[in-house]
Amino acid sequence: MNLKEDDILLISDAAKLTKRSPGAIRNMVMRRKIPFRKVAGRLVFIRPELLRWIEDAPGVRLTEVEHERP
Repeated sequence: MNLKEDDILLISDAAKLTKRSPGAIRNMVMRRKIPFRKVAGRLVFIRPELLRWIEDAPGVRLTEVEHERP
């Protein structure tokens, strides 16, 4: 994986990307529910991994939604 500097996120960045609080991100890390790395004792997140994690989350996909026509 070729990472750009912008792809490495801190807790605050991951919180903004996922629309969660930093505390919720820490909680998910402790429960191992979100992809993360620990580099030199600091939590970091990889943007493409977080986006894939969101995309792979359970739910109804746009292709599964029935569009009503008037």
